Amino acid sequence: MSHSATTVFARSFLFGAIACTNSEETIISSATDAGHDQDGSSPGAGTAPHSTAADTTDTGPKGDSDTADGNTDVTDVTDEPTTTASTFADLCERPGVLFCDDFESGWDASWTEDGGDVRLVPDAAVIGEGQQALELATYEGQQSSKLLRQFAGVDEIYIRFDLRYDDNYDNSGGSHGPILGGSSAPPWGLLGTAGILPSGSDHFVLNFEPLGPPVGQGGELAFYAYFANMKPDGAGNYWGNVFYSDQMPAPVIVRGQWHCAEYGLTLNTPGNNSDGRADFWVDGVHHGAFAGFEWRTVSELQLNTFVLDSYNHFNGGAPPQATPNLVRYDNIVISTARIGCLGQ
Repeated sequence: MSHSATTVFARSFLFGAIACTNSEETIISSATDAGHDQDGSSPGAGTAPHSTAADTTDTGPKGDSDTADGNTDVTDVTDEPTTTASTFADLCERPGVLFCDDFESGWDASWTEDGGDVRLVPDAAVIGEGQQALELATYEGQQSSKLLRQFAGVDEIYIRFDLRYDDNYDNSGGSHGPILGGSSAPPWGLLGTAGILPSGSDHFVLNFEPLGPPVGQGGELAFYAYFANMKPDGAGNYWGNVFYSDQMPAPVIVRGQWHCAEYGLTLNTPGNNSDGRADFWVDGVHHGAFAGFEWRTVSELQLNTFVLDSYNHFNGGAPPQATPNLVRYDNIVISTARIGCLGQ
């Protein structure tokens, strides 16, 4: 899964192309440049992926907005939940919920453990809400620990979870996080696809993970995605395209602190990428609102897989098993509608 370059969609509408400390990353000076072939043509209809917040005349990313060229009005799929969730049980009773797991009785039998070092530990993301959390460990000889869950195909999904990176977590050698996507051969069809341009009928991938500087040094939660109209790097290779928060301050990860995270993916209508969308929230703030994705070219390809993953490249060397990289997860909900944080 190692790779040589990453295409970055910068916060151009806020302060131009952001500086990047990784010399292998390709910085795109305008989010609306994304998704075009090297000759400048677009592989899909409509507009390329871009931040909807960049185009709106509204006060924030939650309002409806027109795409950059004025072709399409982006439907608002980011409505906030209308009820307060004071408990995890409240979250699970919200409309559209397909699955819940708080790991209090182990992990649900519908998960598939794909090797690795997956543990249950005494902890709780929210005081009073349970006594156990899931912990994923990586170290020398163990680059990835994960649980996979396949679900019936749908065109829109939201996933929320609480996560905590250990006080000593070190991803300076590169890392990946949770994976949401779909493939023609679930659940395994979207794995092992790094560096491959999706055809629109085989697979698509949306990771929500630490990007930018290392965690604890300014690293933040952002998107890393593969889709049919993604942009190649300067050498013509197709590594994941990166989408950072379109709000300031950025959603910087604090080691040792629980964060409430949620992200959603809306599939495009085949033949039209203007309604393909991705959004994310951190600690209740709507940080990312992006449209223009050609996730698919055929209606048969749907969202059908979620992978709770902790993957480390360890390019600078791996820690020993005695002092592993640790990531904890709690209170996972999969839904066809916005979910929110506990207490919201």
